[in-house]
Amino acid sequence: MVKRYDLLKMLASMVTDEMLVVTPIGNSSVFWEELGKGSTSLTGVSLGMCTPVALGLALALPHRKVIAVDSDGNLILNLCSLGTVGNQKPRNLTIIVCDNGNYLSGGPGKGKRGMPTATAGNMDLEAVAKGCGITNATTIRSEAEFKQAVEKSLAAQGPSFIVAKIEPVDVKESKVYREERTPGLDTRENKYAFARHVERLEKIRIIRRGGA
Repeated sequence: MVKRYDLLKMLASMVTDEMLVVTPIGNSSVFWEELGKGSTSLTGVSLGMCTPVALGLALALPHRKVIAVDSDGNLILNLCSLGTVGNQKPRNLTIIVCDNGNYLSGGPGKGKRGMPTATAGNMDLEAVAKGCGITNATTIRSEAEFKQAVEKSLAAQGPSFIVAKIEPVDVKESKVYREERTPGLDTRENKYAFARHVERLEKIRIIRRGGA
């Protein structure tokens, strides 16, 4: 298993501002913002909606790479979204699932695990993705495997699905997420910042200002 923060730090070095990234509520969004990627990404997306939102972006902007940094608990709450991904087959979509086998964000904190997710038992998300028609699916357990899988997915036609088996509790979890987390971007502020980012990239207007 690998550390979530280390994988996200590696991913941040591979992602350009030309790509669009979506992260769910929880530590992935906290760390992604810490790594300086919050203002050009859509962060703190509601439970079960990370992959569906990324899918919508990928379908709306088929010429642009879109990455969902999902988690096992979040994805399981809306697992049918993988069926839609498998049917739509967006070539520009990469889904990365940080799989720690528990609902850490809703847990007791203090470095302790939350309730186990189904992946702590017999559930195999890679097999689920393949069963939904996402043939380019893999599971990684090391930083080297992760780097190789992300590079492959960004260079090839998707959709791609990467399950990253991470440690059950983030090393920084008890301090950053629970006790010492800085405010970061308000979710509404982040929404507008992300929309403006897309506007600049695509040279379009998404949100009309009052009176316009």
